[in-house]
Amino acid sequence: MNWEAISAIGQIVGAIAVVISLIYLATEIRSNARATREASMRSLSDGFTRWIQQLSAHPELRELYYRGIRDLHSLEGSERIGFGVIMLEAFRHNEEIYYLRSEGQLGPRLWRGFETGMRELIAYPGVQAWWRLRSHLFSEDFANHIN
Repeated sequence: MNWEAISAIGQIVGAIAVVISLIYLATEIRSNARATREASMRSLSDGFTRWIQQLSAHPELRELYYRGIRDLHSLEGSERIGFGVIMLEAFRHNEEIYYLRSEGQLGPRLWRGFETGMRELIAYPGVQAWWRLRSHLFSEDFANHIN
């Protein structure tokens, strides 16, 4: 056997090894991206669950939420601040969901559910009044989407 044949065989084996490495790398990147999306969705779901659990576990928060979504101006002092915190948390969660969708990390089926919930929330007059006062706290893109 001559050295040229051995060299050619070595190059073929090297090329095959590179292709196998690239396939492995692509598979790992895809798997990592899927795991990141799933972790983001779990985090959002956990945040919403905690928000709902707080409202359901504390009658005074439930009452504040109920009064606030109907008429922001009926709230005074610390009640208005408490309602503002509840709304800020809800809108922050929705802003995060909005950006996950914008980045292609949230499928249309899940997005539809979140968007419907947000539309229902923003339909309340107290929430609309709060949004007019506090929309500047959010990104311009998200504010435009809500508006």
